[in-house]
Amino acid sequence: MKKIILSAVVAAMALTTTASALEDIKVKGQAKLWYETNDKGEGLFNKDKASGEVAFKLAITGKQGNVGFGATVYNMSTMGLENTLVTGARTYAANDDMYLGEAYITAPIGAKTLLKFGKQELDTPLAFTERWNAAPNTFNAAVAINNSIKNLTLIAAYVGQGSANDQTDNNNDGKADATWKTNGTPTQGYTNSYTDVNSNSTYAVAALYKTNALAVNFWAYELSSVANAIWIDAAMKVGPVALKGYAASMMPKADSADDTTAFALSAGMKVGKIKLFAAASMVGEDGSLRVANTATGFKKTKLPTAGVYTDGVYVADMDSTAFKLKAATKLGSTGIALQAVNNTNGTNAAKETTEIDLIITQKVGDFNFKAIALNRSFDDKATDTKSGGNHIRVIASVNF
Repeated sequence: MKKIILSAVVAAMALTTTASALEDIKVKGQAKLWYETNDKGEGLFNKDKASGEVAFKLAITGKQGNVGFGATVYNMSTMGLENTLVTGARTYAANDDMYLGEAYITAPIGAKTLLKFGKQELDTPLAFTERWNAAPNTFNAAVAINNSIKNLTLIAAYVGQGSANDQTDNNNDGKADATWKTNGTPTQGYTNSYTDVNSNSTYAVAALYKTNALAVNFWAYELSSVANAIWIDAAMKVGPVALKGYAASMMPKADSADDTTAFALSAGMKVGKIKLFAAASMVGEDGSLRVANTATGFKKTKLPTAGVYTDGVYVADMDSTAFKLKAATKLGSTGIALQAVNNTNGTNAAKETTEIDLIITQKVGDFNFKAIALNRSFDDKATDTKSGGNHIRVIASVNF
């Protein structure tokens, strides 16, 4: 029934495009193969330690007069590779699970304000779309953007629901967890399942100021009964060095919970053909909430010290201090990046970890390839035995 309904929607879009005065109709898409394996216990490329998925994405945008629209359809499949090359899907979607990832309209409210309403991707510091997995998470939201003041963008957002696929890796097996909460109850589900963000709605306001010399972004959140939160970052260039500072606070509403504060600094510059980047972050020892994505179990973080696996679960956790170094260049048409992340934690030895990543990108004809080879090690022997080791992730995609 789901496939029939979606097919009818796509067909209706096509017929409407022909029959009415729609403008700027654009169709684009992507086919992507996502595969990852690790050597924890069984060696690399063993199917019992591998996961993978094929994602097909088709998006259409257009407008009629001042009103715009967008819709994105996903089809997720393992291509029947279970028990041959992989044990299961990255997003725990059923084979040929087709769903609507985005469905929104945009409409002006006055001369300088635009409203975007419906199912959509979001990019805010503490509630955002993650694109690391085979398919991204999206939100049911209403976002108003105002540009009436020069160099200043004002944003107000209501986020009612987020896709329920919990992309955390709490057991450190290299896979997103197989269960997540729907209305407080752990369930098995798919990426197109939606549930309340943090069990309730989220409200956010922002002021984004940008000139050629300075950029400052301020965000404030009301996470219903869970917490209030603020995030501020500022960027400027000092000679050849691009500097950026970060400060954030998660303020739980529970009387017994302390605030979590975080500070970070990053610097980047180019030396010849090599791009260099360094970052440091520190999270206070008190508090009960990570400074990370509230929409996906606090897994990923916008703190600049995050790595591939040493992400918000580590560098954004309470009492963590993290450092990151990265160098990137191109050899011909091949992109090469090497980065190292070290995280220490004053209260949880299992969070003390070092990650080294080699990232290679290559375009061959119309196909884009990305390979990540990474090594994780932990200071705690028991954690290192369980979660340390090597991972290989390969992503092949073609855009159209």
